[in-house]
Amino acid sequence: MDRGGGIVRRSFADPDDEVTFKHGRATIVVVGGGDVWRSELEPGWSWDDDIAPMAGGATSCPMTHHEYVVSGRMRYLMLDGSEVEAGAGDMLFIPPGHRAWVLGHEPCVLIDW
Repeated sequence: MDRGGGIVRRSFADPDDEVTFKHGRATIVVVGGGDVWRSELEPGWSWDDDIAPMAGGATSCPMTHHEYVVSGRMRYLMLDGSEVEAGAGDMLFIPPGHRAWVLGHEPCVLIDW
Protein backbone atom coordinates (compact mmCIF):
# COMPACT_ATOMS: atom_id res chain seq x y z
CA MET A 1 0.00 0.00 0.00
CA ASP A 2 1.53 3.32 -1.10
CA ARG A 3 0.73 6.49 0.79
CA GLY A 4 2.77 9.05 -1.13
CA GLY A 5 1.37 12.52 -0.53
CA GLY A 6 -1.91 11.15 0.85
CA ILE A 7 -2.57 8.93 -2.17
CA VAL A 8 -3.46 5.33 -1.39
CA ARG A 9 -2.71 2.72 -4.06
CA ARG A 10 -4.20 -0.75 -3.75
CA SER A 11 -4.29 -3.84 -5.94
CA PHE A 12 -6.74 -6.71 -6.20
CA ALA A 13 -3.62 -8.91 -6.40
CA ASP A 14 -3.11 -8.16 -2.68
CA PRO A 15 -6.69 -8.08 -1.31
CA ASP A 16 -7.86 -7.43 2.23
CA ASP A 17 -10.44 -10.20 1.93
CA GLU A 18 -11.79 -12.80 -0.46
CA VAL A 19 -15.23 -14.36 -0.79
CA THR A 20 -15.93 -17.60 -2.63
CA PHE A 21 -19.34 -18.25 -4.17
CA LYS A 22 -20.77 -21.46 -5.56
CA HIS A 23 -20.18 -19.98 -9.05
CA GLY A 24 -17.34 -17.49 -8.62
CA ARG A 25 -15.28 -15.41 -6.28
CA ALA A 26 -14.65 -11.82 -5.20
CA THR A 27 -11.54 -10.04 -4.01
CA ILE A 28 -11.98 -7.01 -1.78
CA VAL A 29 -9.68 -4.08 -1.08
CA VAL A 30 -10.28 -1.21 1.32
CA VAL A 31 -9.59 2.19 -0.22
CA GLY A 32 -10.28 5.47 1.56
CA GLY A 33 -12.32 3.67 4.21
CA GLY A 34 -14.61 1.94 1.70
CA ASP A 35 -14.68 -1.56 0.25
CA VAL A 36 -14.11 -2.11 -3.48
CA TRP A 37 -15.00 -5.56 -4.82
CA ARG A 38 -13.78 -7.27 -7.99
CA SER A 39 -16.13 -10.16 -8.67
CA GLU A 40 -15.52 -12.91 -11.21
CA LEU A 41 -18.90 -14.58 -11.63
CA GLU A 42 -19.19 -17.76 -13.67
CA PRO A 43 -22.11 -18.73 -15.91
CA GLY A 44 -24.79 -20.04 -13.57
CA TRP A 45 -24.09 -17.41 -10.88
CA SER A 46 -27.27 -15.88 -9.47
CA TRP A 47 -28.44 -14.05 -6.37
CA ASP A 48 -30.79 -16.95 -5.58
CA ASP A 49 -28.13 -19.72 -5.75
CA ASP A 50 -24.95 -17.92 -4.69
CA ILE A 51 -25.88 -15.05 -2.35
CA ALA A 52 -29.29 -15.72 -0.77
CA PRO A 53 -28.01 -18.77 1.15
CA MET A 54 -25.16 -16.63 2.55
CA ALA A 55 -27.66 -13.84 3.39
CA GLY A 56 -29.94 -15.99 5.50
CA GLY A 57 -32.34 -16.69 2.64
CA ALA A 58 -33.12 -13.01 1.91
CA THR A 59 -35.34 -12.66 -1.17
CA SER A 60 -33.41 -9.64 -2.51
CA CYS A 61 -30.22 -7.69 -1.92
CA PRO A 62 -30.52 -5.04 0.82
CA MET A 63 -27.39 -3.18 -0.39
CA THR A 64 -26.86 -0.22 -2.71
CA HIS A 65 -24.25 -0.83 -5.43
CA HIS A 66 -22.22 1.35 -7.75
CA GLU A 67 -20.99 -1.09 -10.34
CA TYR A 68 -18.84 -1.21 -13.48
CA VAL A 69 -19.09 -4.20 -15.81
CA VAL A 70 -15.61 -5.12 -17.07
CA SER A 71 -16.72 -8.11 -19.17
CA GLY A 72 -19.65 -10.46 -19.60
CA ARG A 73 -23.35 -9.72 -19.10
CA MET A 74 -25.71 -9.47 -16.11
CA ARG A 75 -29.46 -9.06 -15.71
CA TYR A 76 -30.85 -7.17 -12.71
CA LEU A 77 -34.46 -7.52 -11.51
CA MET A 78 -35.95 -5.04 -9.04
CA LEU A 79 -38.74 -5.94 -6.62
CA ASP A 80 -41.07 -3.65 -8.60
CA GLY A 81 -40.57 -5.91 -11.66
CA SER A 82 -38.32 -3.56 -13.64
CA GLU A 83 -35.30 -5.20 -15.30
CA VAL A 84 -31.98 -4.00 -16.72
CA GLU A 85 -29.42 -5.94 -18.72
CA ALA A 86 -25.81 -4.68 -18.56
CA GLY A 87 -22.60 -5.57 -20.37
CA ALA A 88 -18.97 -4.59 -20.72
CA GLY A 89 -18.44 -0.85 -20.30
CA ASP A 90 -21.75 -0.20 -18.51
CA MET A 91 -21.89 1.61 -15.18
CA LEU A 92 -24.83 1.11 -12.87
CA PHE A 93 -26.38 2.50 -9.71
CA ILE A 94 -28.42 -0.30 -8.16
CA PRO A 95 -30.66 0.48 -5.15
CA PRO A 96 -31.65 -2.09 -2.52
CA GLY A 97 -34.33 -4.62 -3.45
CA HIS A 98 -32.78 -6.35 -6.44
CA ARG A 99 -31.72 -9.79 -7.63
CA ALA A 100 -29.25 -10.53 -10.44
CA TRP A 101 -27.80 -13.34 -12.55
CA VAL A 102 -25.08 -13.88 -15.15
CA LEU A 103 -26.30 -14.08 -18.75
CA GLY A 104 -24.74 -16.26 -21.42
CA HIS A 105 -21.78 -18.61 -21.40
CA GLU A 106 -18.93 -16.32 -20.39
CA PRO A 107 -17.94 -15.12 -16.91
CA CYS A 108 -19.01 -11.65 -15.80
CA VAL A 109 -16.36 -9.47 -14.16
CA LEU A 110 -17.62 -6.56 -12.05
CA ILE A 111 -16.07 -3.76 -10.03
CA ASP A 112 -18.41 -2.79 -7.20
CA TRP A 113 -18.11 -0.04 -4.58
